[in-house]
Amino acid sequence: MKFKNSVFFRSLTGLGFFLLGVSATPLLAQNHQNSFYNTTNLDSKLVKPIFQNPSLTSFSTKEIKGTDMAISPWEKRVGITGAFGESTISTTLGFSHLYGLGSSRRFKIGYGLRLSSFFGSDREFTAAPPDLASADNPNSFFVENSQTNAINLGFYTDYSITKNLLIGFNIDMIGFSFGGEQDGLVVQSGFPLDFVNNDTAKPTGFNALLVGDNDRGTLNSEFWLGYKITSNIMIRGAFSYLFTEYTTTGQYEDDNDRFRYKASQGAIGINYIF
Repeated sequence: MKFKNSVFFRSLTGLGFFLLGVSATPLLAQNHQNSFYNTTNLDSKLVKPIFQNPSLTSFSTKEIKGTDMAISPWEKRVGITGAFGESTISTTLGFSHLYGLGSSRRFKIGYGLRLSSFFGSDREFTAAPPDLASADNPNSFFVENSQTNAINLGFYTDYSITKNLLIGFNIDMIGFSFGGEQDGLVVQSGFPLDFVNNDTAKPTGFNALLVGDNDRGTLNSEFWLGYKITSNIMIRGAFSYLFTEYTTTGQYEDDNDRFRYKASQGAIGINYIF
């Protein structure tokens, strides 16, 4: 009886532990799930602010903005132009650097460096000094074939009528000229006969914009209209007004040895903008 009671007691005890285990398993599973969920929430609460931290996002934005290229008010151009007039041809190769004014930057102002080459046939170069230039050609220098070159620093400006259509002006201010020696005839007007003398001449070395007939040397200027066919390429049509000047070996009326030709030319050119 005692043995039976012992076996019976153990059986009841085992059954109780089994039932307790079965009933406890879902609870433990739920507790484990809740624990994982809470841990995930905890991690989310910790991780989420890290990625949403204003200092980090602003830093990232600054990094992106720092790599973006700001639109500069400065604009650089290189270009070539060909101009044609009465028995004359001229070519130019130039560089300009302009600054856009105001928020729209439509109006630009700057400087440029230009190489100009002039070719003419059977041209009459008239007296260059102001007091003689204002007279009715008191003396002239006739050249069969003339060729002069000049490198000048100049003033440049333009205005954007639309995004692609521009109008502009430029003028040489100071520089120097070079070229070969030319043979010619100096004709001095007189009564009853003109005085004619054979002479040689070279391009006047120093160029300076001194306004009107006070100018010295070879100077170029343009009024132009341009159209951007792309953001980097612009074609131009222009009116070119080019002074070229020779200095003769001999001196003539009022000790003058400078003779000038003024060439009015139509021109077409192309510019690369960067």
